[in-house]
Amino acid sequence: MSLINDALKRAKQAPPRNTPNALPPLRPVAEEPSSVPAWLMPSVIIILIFAAIFFIGWSVAHNAVRNIMTTPTPAGTPEVTVVPVPVVTPHPEPPAPVNPVDAPVLQGIFYSPTMPSAIVDGKTVRPGDHFKQYRVKEISKYTVTLIDADGKTVKLGMSN
Repeated sequence: MSLINDALKRAKQAPPRNTPNALPPLRPVAEEPSSVPAWLMPSVIIILIFAAIFFIGWSVAHNAVRNIMTTPTPAGTPEVTVVPVPVVTPHPEPPAPVNPVDAPVLQGIFYSPTMPSAIVDGKTVRPGDHFKQYRVKEISKYTVTLIDADGKTVKLGMSN
C-alpha cells in the first residue's frame, strides 16, 4: 500500500503536463433553419400554376361557347331551327311479377358491376348458372331474373 501512496504523492508534486493540441478548437454549431419554408414555397407555386391553367382553360372554353352561340350565320346560308321532337316510347311489356308463389326464395344479393352473385334457396348463383330448372339471366342490385326451360321469366326480389 505504501507504493501506491508514494506514487500518488509524486504525481501531486510533479508539474502538470500540457501537451499542445494540434487541432483548432471547434466552433459552435448554429441552428439550422426550419425545413418548412424549403417545401412550402415550391408547393404553393405549383398549386398556383395549376389553378391559373385551370381558370385560363375554363375562360377560353366559356368564351368559345359564347362566341358560337352569338355568331350570326353568314348571308346565303339557310337558317337552321332546332325543333324538339317528342320521344315516343312503345308501351313496355308489363313487368313479370316479383316472387311468384312457387318460385325459389332469394336470400341475399352480393352486387358488383363486374361479378354479381346471389343466394337462392341456400345456393350461391351467378349470371349464366343453372339452378334447378332455371337459368340465371341477370342479377341487379335488388332483383334476380331467372328463366325456366319454357323461356318464362321469373323475377325474384328480397322479401321483407
